[in-house]
Amino acid sequence: MKNIFGMRTQIIALFLVVSIGGLMILNNVFQSKHKNIHSALERIELSDQLRSIRHYSSEDSLKAESLMRDFNSAKAVLNIALGDSRVVTSVVLLLVIVLSTTIFIIVICRLSKPLRELKHATDQIREGNFSVHLPETGLPEMRELKSSFNMMSRELEAIQTRLLVAEKEMIWKDLSRILAHEIKNPLTPIQLAIQRLEERLETDPEAIKEILPESVSIITQEIENLRLLAQDFSNYAKVNQPNTEQINPALSIREIVKSYCQDFEIELDLAEDLKINFDKTHFYQVLTNILQNAIDASDPGKPIQIRLYGERSYVVLCIKDHGVGIESKDLARIFEPYFSKKSKGTGLGLALVKKLCDANGTIVRVKSEIGSGTEFTLIIEAATG
Repeated sequence: MKNIFGMRTQIIALFLVVSIGGLMILNNVFQSKHKNIHSALERIELSDQLRSIRHYSSEDSLKAESLMRDFNSAKAVLNIALGDSRVVTSVVLLLVIVLSTTIFIIVICRLSKPLRELKHATDQIREGNFSVHLPETGLPEMRELKSSFNMMSRELEAIQTRLLVAEKEMIWKDLSRILAHEIKNPLTPIQLAIQRLEERLETDPEAIKEILPESVSIITQEIENLRLLAQDFSNYAKVNQPNTEQINPALSIREIVKSYCQDFEIELDLAEDLKINFDKTHFYQVLTNILQNAIDASDPGKPIQIRLYGERSYVVLCIKDHGVGIESKDLARIFEPYFSKKSKGTGLGLALVKKLCDANGTIVRVKSEIGSGTEFTLIIEAATG
């Protein structure tokens, strides 16, 4: 069972129990002494004084009465003094309790303040703020503890800085490698086409017309590949906050796939009355990237199926191909930037899909089976009103 009382509360409670118990014992001792004195007064005898009176004349009687009055008077004064002593003792004991408790609480608070500061600092470090610094004040032991903590935080901050630098260097190295590889692919056919034109120009200038259309077509196509490469990197880098608007996903899907239907078989099963809140440009990018990925993976003659339907308060969009599928070990990595198993491509298409879906509050899931194909599912919150 979790302890609901803190250490400070437990220490204060223990102190109060011990101090109050001790003072109560001391008070009982004082009260016992008072009772003993009072009992002794009750037993005081005047036989010595009375025996000194030899003749019991009227004068002796008056003297005896005077002694009794003086004795009773002294006894009454002593009883009053004892009563006042009890009151004073109780007040003093109460003041001692209050004063000692106050001093103890102040001391405990002064001791617990650095501990609270230390807890707050450790919470900040847990959240990733390694620049936290504690003032090295207080008791010698506490100063030493704070000094050790500050040294640890500085070391963690230095380690974090080195890790960030190393991570950035690794990212740039990977990016440079990918860019070099992707740029080299279209440059090679361009270079070869130009070399053929130069050779033909030197050997047979008149026959250059035979290879010119093909060479121009190759150069144009590879330049377009370079443009698409630059566009992929640019799109991934500049994902901004979505400009959300209410759109009809079925209508948008029909407009997007229109240009693909001439060359590929795409089967549509769309619920027409659904509405979603989505950035229209982002929706186009998400669908075209998934569709292009499905086209690249599909076997010839096999259709790509796009299904749109409502499920409770969500709109579900499924895009399924019948291609080679994705291995299970690669399935968890397909949304990572620069991860690709294709001979062409930057590996940014599906990473961009994930980034855009997250920006628009959409869940994207994928399931695949080798030899049977892959299905992407988008779960989008339906628009109300």
